[in-house]
Amino acid sequence: MSESVPPPDAPSTPGQEPAGVGHGLQGADPQAPQPAASPPTPGDVPRALPGPRPASPPTPGDAAMARAWSTGARAARQAGGRLEVPLAEADVLARAQAARAKMQRLLSSPTPFSGDDGAADPAVARALDALDAGNQPRHLLLERLWSALAASRVIVPVETHALPARTRPAGPTPGGKAPTHPVHTADASRDAATLAVELPDGHIALPVFTSVGAMLAWRADVRPVPVEPRRAAVVAYEHTDQLWVLDPGTRDLRLPRPAVVALAGGEDWVPSWRSTLIQDELTAQLSGLEGVTAVAFAPGQASELRILLRVDASAGRGAVADTLAACQEVLVNPAWGELIDTVELVPLPA
Repeated sequence: MSESVPPPDAPSTPGQEPAGVGHGLQGADPQAPQPAASPPTPGDVPRALPGPRPASPPTPGDAAMARAWSTGARAARQAGGRLEVPLAEADVLARAQAARAKMQRLLSSPTPFSGDDGAADPAVARALDALDAGNQPRHLLLERLWSALAASRVIVPVETHALPARTRPAGPTPGGKAPTHPVHTADASRDAATLAVELPDGHIALPVFTSVGAMLAWRADVRPVPVEPRRAAVVAYEHTDQLWVLDPGTRDLRLPRPAVVALAGGEDWVPSWRSTLIQDELTAQLSGLEGVTAVAFAPGQASELRILLRVDASAGRGAVADTLAACQEVLVNPAWGELIDTVELVPLPA
């Protein structure tokens, strides 16, 4: 299917048949007498000279459009004035116009981090300074830090060629060479998951930085990409052990798993040390064990939550050891993984 533009009509002169009448029209009687054309009057509009109609020039800067018009003009000359553009070339032209329109939309849309200078967010910096000073309880400072992080932006590192498992399709490129390097995904946070770090306890965490300087102190061969904290939390949830390590190499601060999970879900983080729902469920499960007479909770220092257990020691050390083992069995249930990061059991004599 193609679009045709016929050539201009031939001029009508005295004693000559008009174009498309008589012998050139299928079904006409060639023996029938032809009426003589009347001579033109002074008021008639002059007719165009015979020959191909020139094609309009291409739009400047559109290579695909120029190729289509060039091919169409050449076809017009060969066909005696019929300008035909095959569908394949019309499709190329439409794709080029759509791609140009998309690029214009992308360039005109504002980016959320266009003015980012790479420095740490002031609220995050203040929360980290307070955490370093240690003048307040650590668990309260962690909550303050989480709130500052959730309202700011973070920086994730991306290698030059991330995701080694994802490569371009095999086959030569327009330049004649097959690409051998891996490609990025459309999500810089997912690319950062390839740089996940192993913590001392064996867990895998996503490296997240508060500033470009902190990232370069860790590795100088990566490039910084600012992202929204929730997006980085979603990637940590999907591709690591649901953990962040903040400023690895200089600070190595592990953000508790429930804090990352809450951030990924767009929810407020309610730490286990002040969550009545978590504490009530733990109390119900632990109090039912033989030898446990009371359960209490407190914020941990090295851990997230400290559980204080009153254990009946009248049956001897063996019975106390069995009671503590039963308590640990309750706590290793994977269902607690997204609610409590780390737990410290503190047995107290009844």
